[in-house]
Amino acid sequence: AVVATGFDAGGHRVSFLNKAEDSLVGTFSLIPQIADQVKIPVIAAGGIADARGVKASFVLGADAVQIGTAFLATQESGTSQIHRQKLFSIDARYTTLTKVFTGRLSRGIKNRLTEELKDYQENLAPYPLQGKIVGKLGAYPANTESNPELKSFWSGQAAPILKYHYAQELIENIIKDMSAF
Repeated sequence: AVVATGFDAGGHRVSFLNKAEDSLVGTFSLIPQIADQVKIPVIAAGGIADARGVKASFVLGADAVQIGTAFLATQESGTSQIHRQKLFSIDARYTTLTKVFTGRLSRGIKNRLTEELKDYQENLAPYPLQGKIVGKLGAYPANTESNPELKSFWSGQAAPILKYHYAQELIENIIKDMSAF
């Protein structure tokens, strides 16, 4: 299988042939392009947080979906309480692509650190060294306690539509809503 991860996904950008910055395509544009070119199953990822995204992925040619941020927001995930709160807050509307936290392009919720260092991203240490440096601020990983304005809170662009705080609720509602289509 191949995972078609779109620009809207949270966390690190996946890119092997070109720089991540040169490989930014939205999930729902990427799925049919890949599905038309490969004979193996396509797994859609990025911007999928409910049955609408699942259904759209299937219509566009995906054989399966990978849901990230919606599960990251559940109580069962390994994220901190503050990270889960951020995913359900108005802050989740404002994500950014940044190298600030690890040296590798990734999507997370904007904060003071991402905004103050956004013009210096080409001067940061490479991955994974940047993560070790920023980790001294308590910013990375996100499950440690420190100033939220200096932390990484990975989030995809679909976070503003999140509804469920428990994985079972999320799964049951996706299944229920899929049958409504």
